[in-house]
This record gives sequence, C-alpha cells and structure tokens, in this order.
Amino acid sequence: MKYVLNVLVIIGLFAGSTVWAQDKATPKDVYDLVLKAYEVVQSLSDEALPAFNDPKGEFVYKDTYVFVQQCPKYVVAHPFALDKLKGKDLREKFPFQTTLCEGGKNPNGNWVEYQWPKPGSKELSRKISFVIQVVDTPYTVAAGIYNEEVSIEELQKTVK
Repeated sequence: MKYVLNVLVIIGLFAGSTVWAQDKATPKDVYDLVLKAYEVVQSLSDEALPAFNDPKGEFVYKDTYVFVQQCPKYVVAHPFALDKLKGKDLREKFPFQTTLCEGGKNPNGNWVEYQWPKPGSKELSRKISFVIQVVDTPYTVAAGIYNEEVSIEELQKTVK
C-alpha cells in the first residue's frame, strides 16, 4: 500500500509540473516583466546583466523570458542562448533584430511581431514581443510570446 501511495504522489507531481509547463504568459505578463526589467537595468546598468542569464531567475516567467540587447547588433543577456548569441552581429542572420531595436526607441516601448520557431519546432510561428530602450544605458530589454490572435494595434493601446 505504501508503494502505491508513493507512486501516486510521484505521478501527481509530474502531472502538476506538466500543467505548469503548459502555463502560458499573457501579453500583460510580458509587459509587466519587461517594465520590471527596465527598472533593474536603469538602476544597475551593466551590473544587472547576469540576472537575465539565469534560466531559473526572476526574469523567466511561465513560457516567456527577458533578454537584453545592445542595439542594433548584439544580445548581451539571454537565459537560454547567450553562448550562441553573445558578441555576434545578429542583423544579417535575424533581420527582425532591427525591428526589435527600432520598436524599442519609443520612450514608452512598443509591441512588435516577427516570425520565430517555437521551442522544439523548426516551423516559424508568429511571435509578439514588448521592447523598450532603457534610458541612459546602451541597452534595450524585451520579452515575447507566441500568439496568433491578438493584434499589434490592440496591444499598443495597453502601452502607458
């Protein structure tokens, strides 16, 4: 009987983690996370960057995460792909890099859309990101989600 209970507890834990892994961030979650990141980068500048490289850190939430760019070329902090991206001019390989950087120039930030494969897929999907350039730093912060329904126009109305 004890063995059966242990198995049921383990199954319950895995089932719970599967539900959590499928939990999707909303556009509001993305917006709030980027604004939080903005405040940290504005306060700490370069010293803030390591916080964005932690895949289990406070800037990874549900199925989204904040990454930091030094526009127009470089990603300088990323919780999952920094080793692949750091120090490389990304504009040629990822043309949306310019779109993200241009979008971030609005003092209140911007929502932008581009095509990017979902994790584990090679097929391109619509990704929307909120991006904002951090005043008095060389950095732009962004986070995004995959979403086919919401329009950029509707999202722009949420920017304060």
